[in-house]
Amino acid sequence: MSQDNASEAVTAETQPTLEDLTKRLGVLERKIAREKKARNMAENQLEQYSLEIYETNLSLKRALESATQKQAELEYLGLSSSYVASELPLNVMVDKIVDLTGGFSSASHGFYIISDKGKAVGGKLKQMWSLAEGWQEGNPFEEDVLSVLPLGEATLLDTWTVQSIKERNITTDQPIQTIFYTNFTLGGERIGWMAFFCTEEAISEELLSVLETAREHLLNGTRRRLADMRILKRNVQLQDSLNNLEKARKQLIQSEKMASLGQLAAGVAHEINNPVGFIRSNMEVLKEYLTDIKSFHAELSQNVKENDTLTLSAFEEACKKSDLDYIEDDSTDILKSNIEGLDRVKDIVDNLKGFSHSGDEALVPMSLPDCVTGALKIVANSFKYEHTIDNQLSESCPRIIGNTGQLQQVFVNLFVNAAYAMEGGGELSISHTEENDRVILHVKDTGSGMDEKTVKQLFTPFFTTKPVGVGTGLGLSVSYAILEAHDAQVVVDSEVGVGTTFNINFPMSTATEDS
Repeated sequence: MSQDNASEAVTAETQPTLEDLTKRLGVLERKIAREKKARNMAENQLEQYSLEIYETNLSLKRALESATQKQAELEYLGLSSSYVASELPLNVMVDKIVDLTGGFSSASHGFYIISDKGKAVGGKLKQMWSLAEGWQEGNPFEEDVLSVLPLGEATLLDTWTVQSIKERNITTDQPIQTIFYTNFTLGGERIGWMAFFCTEEAISEELLSVLETAREHLLNGTRRRLADMRILKRNVQLQDSLNNLEKARKQLIQSEKMASLGQLAAGVAHEINNPVGFIRSNMEVLKEYLTDIKSFHAELSQNVKENDTLTLSAFEEACKKSDLDYIEDDSTDILKSNIEGLDRVKDIVDNLKGFSHSGDEALVPMSLPDCVTGALKIVANSFKYEHTIDNQLSESCPRIIGNTGQLQQVFVNLFVNAAYAMEGGGELSISHTEENDRVILHVKDTGSGMDEKTVKQLFTPFFTTKPVGVGTGLGLSVSYAILEAHDAQVVVDSEVGVGTTFNINFPMSTATEDS
């Protein structure tokens, strides 16, 4: 076979048939369809993914805006709560709340006004707050604000009130369209108002909800402050009442002292009159002695004049004639007696002065025996000749914490009552015992005694067993109040027909207190 014939034969064998081409075309068509479908699916997925990314971005943006808003709300509420809970004066606190609320709500201007009986009387009438400059002097919108706020209604609002005022043509950088305001009580008929101008046509519900929360904080804060002011005012009133009661108590104690002195006046006068009487008698004798001495002196002078000298025998004769030795000895005794009498009067006066003097009420370490002795001197005349006093107190008795003048008043009352209970005579004995850093004073009489009912009423004001006009009925009640102030307890043991013992338990003075 020739070469050309062979080549034709190969070509004929490799030449695709129509069927092959049709099959290939079908394969290509299916491949193209698959690729087209895959491309459509990819485009759809890309579009869906892009949409999801867009929506996610929008959601994140909204979430960010919401988070930012919530953060601003929390900061606003936190700061407003801190201002309300602070110790700032009420006006300063409200100023800061207005500043904070205006900034949070993006209001253009804010105002704080106080009304009383429907009229504006205070706050910051001549000032206003602005978003750009804060509080500033001058309020060009004073008339506009006052005309909008319902001051005359004098009622407390339940929430914030939002009102359109765009018809008033209030213009700043931008026209004012809305006012929102609220109020709160300041006590009595005084009401505080917070008001804000806004350039927006409406206030969002979310903003109003946050403002309402802050308003509740403000109301709670003002109520607390007003309550604190009322409590403070009440405390001042109570302190004044306490001071008046303390003053009355001191006056009552002093009045009872004077009443006791009035009852003891006759006896005290007698106690003073005795030494004064014998002092006067002694002075009459001294007057006579002075006359004798003058005569003696005149006789000596005459003798010298006649004889130009004075002999010893003449001098002795003159002394004997005038009884000069007796006059000298007796005058010494008289002067000593007078001094003792004057000392006795001085003691009585000093004890009366210490007893009647109101003095201060300081409790200091003091001598119980000295106080009791002074009281006994004051009431000495109440104990007649048929009475005996056994005062067993000595300097060995520990010092107590007390006020000498006040305790002396207590002891005078006890001793006078004891003398009255021993009308027919008896013995008053005074002693002490010691127990657990306390000194117990025992005042015992052998008088008529008391039954249990009388003992229970003993310290009741105006209760007395004495006839009308003899006792005030306040002596023991005042004494009991004095002893209570001294942290002293009183136990009374009494038996009818046997006598009565007052056991008074005092705090003992310690070495530290003495020093």
